[in-house]
Amino acid sequence: MTNFQSIKDARIELGLTQDDLADQLGITRQTYAKMESDPGNLTINEARTICAVLGKRCEDIFFATIVK
Repeated sequence: MTNFQSIKDARIELGLTQDDLADQLGITRQTYAKMESDPGNLTINEARTICAVLGKRCEDIFFATIVK
């Protein structure tokens, strides 16, 4: 299982741009960029929606284990 360090890492792994993901979420790229840069301000519903679109579990994105 892969652990991600950020929403951005998961998005990039899928080959999506911020515009692509914003379109899938039904929001502007600017709104999505704010979410990506400051995920600590997401509501649980926003986090769940982003994870669903990315096909990932919230635990993998928001509670990832960093392996060095």
